[in-house]
Amino acid sequence: MIINHGVRGSLPTSSHNTLSYGGNTPCVEIKTLKYQLIFDCGSGFSKVDFSNNLQTILFISHFHHDHIQGLAFNNFKSNSNKKIIVTSAHSNTKETYNSLNNYYRDPYFPVDFIQIMDKFIFMDFDKVVSEFQDLKINSIELNHPGNCSGYSITSEKKKFCYLLDNEYEDNQKNQLIEFCNFSDTIIWDGMFLDIELSDKKGWGHSSIEQGINFANQIEVNNFLISHHAPSREDDEIKQIKNNLLNNKVKFASENEVIDF
Repeated sequence: MIINHGVRGSLPTSSHNTLSYGGNTPCVEIKTLKYQLIFDCGSGFSKVDFSNNLQTILFISHFHHDHIQGLAFNNFKSNSNKKIIVTSAHSNTKETYNSLNNYYRDPYFPVDFIQIMDKFIFMDFDKVVSEFQDLKINSIELNHPGNCSGYSITSEKKKFCYLLDNEYEDNQKNQLIEFCNFSDTIIWDGMFLDIELSDKKGWGHSSIEQGINFANQIEVNNFLISHHAPSREDDEIKQIKNNLLNNKVKFASENEVIDF
């Protein structure tokens, strides 16, 4: 199953006007018979319930704060011996460790969290791919400031694609179609509307309409638009849904569970 723990972009929201779709920043969890796969650790990461009997792998798309700000805020419950593999497709083990360590230490954090935690096993992405070949893990470079990676996982004949944060351009089309086609579920960055893109060029995010157009060109069962703008309230999302979306394309909502 797939669980959306966080669907908001850039900044968590706590307003009663965002309760329906949710206010936590990105974190998506997949559970299979053998694995617990987590994509990004925004504030939604605080809600992940870890399973001792599953191999857990955390895939980080990039190191902007909304995608890593929840790492220190999961209490890990009673899983005192739990180990979590941490990897990123565009940075090696040392770079991934240093990026998280620099974020979770003085002057930005009260303790050296990464150094005192013994749960994390940092691993190069290529090694993860080779060690867990039954998962059929792939990555794709996305268009986002400071580098960002998208991921696809194929497990038990089901394919999942994670494509936050990406500023879609036409020259990506063929490569993205090849990467995503015949997926069961795709999560797409739809932070903006088309009308907003001209003022947000270079910010590294796509539009809802671009997502709809892309979904109509591929074979996919569930196409979820996520990374909702922090200012976009539930009523506006519902209005956009009524005006633009179809049965294939939906807005991601926090705590929703999808078959996988």
